[in-house]
Amino acid sequence: RGLGGSWGMASSILGRILAIVLAVAAAGRLGLGVIAYRTANALERPSYSVVRQLGGGVELRRYSPYLIAETSVRADSMREASGKGFREVAGYVFGKNRPATKMAMTAPVRMSSDPRGGVPSTTRVSFVLEKSYSRRTAPAPLRGQDVRVRSVAPHLLAARSFSGPPPSEKRVSSERQRVLDALSAAGLRPASDGETLLYGYHDPFITPSFMRKNEVAVRVEDSAAEVRAS
Repeated sequence: RGLGGSWGMASSILGRILAIVLAVAAAGRLGLGVIAYRTANALERPSYSVVRQLGGGVELRRYSPYLIAETSVRADSMREASGKGFREVAGYVFGKNRPATKMAMTAPVRMSSDPRGGVPSTTRVSFVLEKSYSRRTAPAPLRGQDVRVRSVAPHLLAARSFSGPPPSEKRVSSERQRVLDALSAAGLRPASDGETLLYGYHDPFITPSFMRKNEVAVRVEDSAAEVRAS
């Protein structure tokens, strides 16, 4: 009986120690996540102006031109394509280029897909390059590297932001429909029937999911958009 009591007390103490260790670990994990969140928020992003707020939390934006490094991946889903595409473009940005220049990270990581071509479809994964670069001054991809540098022309974009982990195909489709519904209610039309843009502003590993910012967006026909901006 005495031995049982001692064992019970020891178990209780060990349980409390384990709870404290886990609480400290969780606090440390959250602290690192907050640092990662703030770091990502300070990254350079493409310039845009807000044309108007649409219904359903959708924002209509006019983007200035910017430069991207892009690769194409054949995959059954955008999520499946993201890993390979991220590694390919990240390699280029972080020094696998000519002349081995390590460029700064920017935001967002962009993905675009048009499923009308069937499954697997082609997903384009891209990083935005720093504004200090032009097509002429940007480092060249290595020979055989599946990366190209190209300009993104000025455009109108309807985007809806939401938090959470990298979204599933079902979530992307649902958010895209919300964007389309908002455009329809505003008398605007998408520039493409099938293209979907997915933007991720925070890493999927350190930043807590509830702090991560995702956006699903579609390009918008430019005609009459400014007239309807009021």
